[in-house]
Amino acid sequence: MKYRLTAFAIFFLTYACSAAEIELFTESFPPYNFVQEDKIVGINTDLLSLACKQANIDCSFSLYPWKRAMDSVKRRPNSGLYSTARINEREDNFIWVGPIVSSYSCFYKLTTRRDIAADDYNALKNYTVGIPRSDIYENILQRIGLNEANNYLTFSKKHEDMSMFEQGKLDLIIGSSLTLSSQLTQVNLKPKDIEPVIQLKDIALVANYLALNKNTNPELVSKLQHALDQIKANGLIESIVSKYVPVNKDSNTSSTAQTKRCVDGAAKY
Repeated sequence: MKYRLTAFAIFFLTYACSAAEIELFTESFPPYNFVQEDKIVGINTDLLSLACKQANIDCSFSLYPWKRAMDSVKRRPNSGLYSTARINEREDNFIWVGPIVSSYSCFYKLTTRRDIAADDYNALKNYTVGIPRSDIYENILQRIGLNEANNYLTFSKKHEDMSMFEQGKLDLIIGSSLTLSSQLTQVNLKPKDIEPVIQLKDIALVANYLALNKNTNPELVSKLQHALDQIKANGLIESIVSKYVPVNKDSNTSSTAQTKRCVDGAAKY
């Protein structure tokens, strides 16, 4: 699989492969998909790269801001957007392959914030959290009764909320046991410095998928799904996850039965 590196504006990079059978697009969302040493990598990037190889399909990988990635897939046959939530609003607009890897979303606080406690979503109305602008989490927060005026701030990029969270200007962050390590590297925090408050459950967070343009060759779709199923059956996903998610030996252990999934590093697929 060949890659050609080009620069697209100052904010992000594009990696393209000529004459690819399927063009795969994503956004920067470590550890699932991100740029490292001039190459697009990550759990779901590696997983789909392996699936393409086993299916004998020539795939290219491009990393754009979310909206541009989505718009690219809508316009191009034989293209797909990965690490995508399969929600009702999108169901009929794409062909779905997956699920691929995701984890359990949770609210977290600084361990020093003993004033923060929430046993249910209603209690979250007393606190503030940051999310990416136009992200799927905004709809979810609204569904559980939170509003932008009082409860959440939106940011132009993922993890831009971390600085305000570290300074105590935001009470909570949303993450998972897979994404926390990447989130904490944005600031001077370690796993031991935070603890889970409550798990965030919503139908939109059940799984990540590869969303393919509806004009994608059905044979390629079938081959990709079969290859992905075989990778799972052969137990290869955990080895991919372990490349990107360190074991947090110094993590805080004050989780409850309800928040165990917020710290156990478990992957869903």
